[in-house]
Amino acid sequence: MLMPRWDAGRVLAAIDQYRVTTMVGTVENYLELLEHPDLSRYDLSSLTDPMAVSFVRKLSPEIRRRWSAAVGPASLLREGAYGMTETHTFDATPYGFAEGDRDLRSEAVFCGVPVPGTDIAIVSPATGEPVGIGEVGEIIVRSPSVMTGYWRRPEETARQLRGGWLYTGDNGRVDEDGCLHYLGRNKDMIKVKGMSVFPSEVEALMSRHPDVHTAAVVPAADPDKGQRPVAFVRVNRDSITGAAALQAWAAENMASYKAPLVELVDGFPMTDTGKIRKVDLTHRAQEIADRH
Repeated sequence: MLMPRWDAGRVLAAIDQYRVTTMVGTVENYLELLEHPDLSRYDLSSLTDPMAVSFVRKLSPEIRRRWSAAVGPASLLREGAYGMTETHTFDATPYGFAEGDRDLRSEAVFCGVPVPGTDIAIVSPATGEPVGIGEVGEIIVRSPSVMTGYWRRPEETARQLRGGWLYTGDNGRVDEDGCLHYLGRNKDMIKVKGMSVFPSEVEALMSRHPDVHTAAVVPAADPDKGQRPVAFVRVNRDSITGAAALQAWAAENMASYKAPLVELVDGFPMTDTGKIRKVDLTHRAQEIADRH
């Protein structure tokens, strides 16, 4: 069913009344359901396939456990699948990879395996040739649901559709089990001394710190390194962890060229669709980098 706007109370009632089996919402949506005062009044046991989208808060093993404890062990909260408007559907799914929280503990966004009828490959942005297992490149997709072209935009269509493949403009890699990992858009990539740094990967790593609520990473120009990542971090309520401690933790827990400068914030500028407006953070990021 479709609702005109989000209302946690109405969602709880609808799941109970209509015996809903699947839904898609942001991580914040699920946390709002968990914290709703009327949660215990409703039977949500039919909701066996809830899918989350990690825009601001990242889906974590802790949130997954909270959900299953409140709703029932048959309701497994997992990441929504990888897909694009141009493919009209989802193209890879993490379904079946939740044992041991493998899907949530993998680096960056774990997307799982291609759905039946869909081919996914990783190619070099420079040559268009396939790269090796574990190597980073551009994600390309081939399936019956891929668009036939952009309306009245032949040049962009020719650039994105080549040889039956959709060139997505997304960075990713495929692991030894054939699972796709999403690393972000080409335009978002940060270059540190020639090394590629993907904001989504640094954000996922920062989110592993127990005091980090949300992290948003943007680039800043650097005269010696070319660019460097800057992480704006909102810590959990009542946390006393400071920016210096988080920066030191990052330096110890990720490759040195990925470790960001850290700035604590109380909140983030948001888009109408619930995403962080990173473009509004770039000026502040440069000021922070210049101070260092």
